[in-house]
Amino acid sequence: MQTTALLRTLTELSGVSGDERAAEQAVQALLAPYGEVYTDALGSVVCTVNPGGKRHILLDAHLDQVGLIVLEVTEAGFLRAAPCGGIDRRTLCHCDMTVHGREALFAVVTGTPPHLSDDDAGKVPETVLLDVGLSKERAAALVSPGDRVTLRPQFRTLLGTRVSAPALDDRAGLCVLLLTLEALQNTGFSDALTVVFSSLEETTEGGARTAAYRANADLCLAVDVTFAKTPDEKAEETGPLGGGPMIGFAPSLTRAVSLALQKTAERCGVPARPEVMGGSSGTNADVMGVAGAGAKTGLLSVPLRYMHTGVEVVDTRDVENTARLLAEFLLREVQTVC
Repeated sequence: MQTTALLRTLTELSGVSGDERAAEQAVQALLAPYGEVYTDALGSVVCTVNPGGKRHILLDAHLDQVGLIVLEVTEAGFLRAAPCGGIDRRTLCHCDMTVHGREALFAVVTGTPPHLSDDDAGKVPETVLLDVGLSKERAAALVSPGDRVTLRPQFRTLLGTRVSAPALDDRAGLCVLLLTLEALQNTGFSDALTVVFSSLEETTEGGARTAAYRANADLCLAVDVTFAKTPDEKAEETGPLGGGPMIGFAPSLTRAVSLALQKTAERCGVPARPEVMGGSSGTNADVMGVAGAGAKTGLLSVPLRYMHTGVEVVDTRDVENTARLLAEFLLREVQTVC
């Protein structure tokens, strides 16, 4: 698979947390060459590979994205909407959006020009108004409370190997798992894999929690994004774009798994850095590890700038190196931890 093209395909899918249906259908087709695919009760897409293998490993990346949810249609025909997941509300004013009602509608987020009001300057509203250019009657016929709203897909290639788009959190993780499955083909890999593109991570983490309970795997590995370095961020809390995957170390993760991933990176010459957290990791790894009777857990993260905005940025080399590290770990190191 060509990484940039795959990221474009994945980021153009609609799947705000709790309503991932459109994305589900597309990713089922992408997973189908590797195993048996189904969608579970919470909307997670699951692919089973080598059922009955000696070890059972669950790989997870979350399918859902942040967005908005419609609260009401106002008397003037605007749509009032609230965040669904932790979308960066500071960046929303005048953004292009898509309302997923009975048909897809183009919308813009309203805002007062600074010439007309200084009082609201710098304030971040709890809800926003969307202008779809329709009367109340026409808007109400096409949009209902509870409909989801996404940032309009605008995939851009930047200089070098960097790309920008909404929903790279965590479609970059989906891309890693698809590249990993491709790399494992024709290698003789025989362990059982449950690959989960999980729902609801941005709101409840319920998709990964229930998928891990059902799988009852020996080891759960989450692939997500983490904070990439920008000029105003602390170096110890971020990773550099192009510096390779971040290997999670946290109380909610299994230290032996983190060390084994680190050893694999060193052996294979894959650039990687530790990401140390004093509490939970803030990813699906936290809930997968305590599902059912519990499981050993690990976390790999792709550095990403401008999280939960419409201009998220990743380096495709980091995506590819994360997949390479994960495949090498599964082929040659996983037996040391489970």
